[in-house]
Amino acid sequence: MAESLRLGSRGILLVLVLCWAMGTAGEAADKVSGTLTVKDALTLPNQTVRIEAQLTDKTLAGGPARGGVSLQLHIDGKPVATAKTNEGGQAFFDYTPKMRGTNVITVSIDDAALVAAEKTEATLCVWERRRPILLVEMAAIMQPKLSPSVSGSSASAGTVTEPSAQPVPDAAEELSRLTQYYYNVVYVPGGEQSPTEAAPIGSVRRWLESHKFPAGLVVMPAPGGVSTTIETFKQGGWTTMKTGIGRTRSFADTLLHHRMEVVVVPELPKGELPRKAKTAKEWKEVRKKL
Repeated sequence: MAESLRLGSRGILLVLVLCWAMGTAGEAADKVSGTLTVKDALTLPNQTVRIEAQLTDKTLAGGPARGGVSLQLHIDGKPVATAKTNEGGQAFFDYTPKMRGTNVITVSIDDAALVAAEKTEATLCVWERRRPILLVEMAAIMQPKLSPSVSGSSASAGTVTEPSAQPVPDAAEELSRLTQYYYNVVYVPGGEQSPTEAAPIGSVRRWLESHKFPAGLVVMPAPGGVSTTIETFKQGGWTTMKTGIGRTRSFADTLLHHRMEVVVVPELPKGELPRKAKTAKEWKEVRKKL
């Protein structure tokens, strides 16, 4: 009799475990698959910054927004705030950093939400206005890819979504030296890339980190391209953006139009370099030109 009771108890426990597992699996299956994106943010010490997250539904073409979903914000791993997405799928968090530096922003979805998406990270740059800002075109730090279709093929800018994309030799080391004591760096796709061609911002951050580039602000293309980026910084009071490093003629022309200095690396073919632009054969020469 005792043995039968023990077997019966085990059977009941097994049934309960199976029911719980099936219910959990059902809840997971019912969740909508979404995508979280977060923009990099820039502010001053002791000045409140608004951090913006966007949640979209990736199960349907066009990625419609998801409203009413609770998101959680962490700064450097510490919980800071929660907010719900609006009808446009956006959620906003206000945060006031105390010290100058670079912080990791992490946004995740509440476990109880009916939407499932991987947590996403961004960079919070807390800068002082007096420190110069260096604008760096992504094409200047990535090895160009060669088109295999034509003999003597021409080079075009690589993209961070390509597994084989490699950095230009010495670029990470030289940028690290420039940013260690003097410059703050802003990375922009710029040049020949349009907003529709640009890699996802998360891919850009991961590529920079994996190849040991110094932390900086990543600014994705917007209507108007690099020119709009420069104007936005000026309007925000960041008037120390006066220098840039690029690879393309279009990037150099844009910076010169805004009366900024620009170093083009590597050298452009004869006749393509704008008259007032500086040039360097390789990244080891760049510091001498700034």
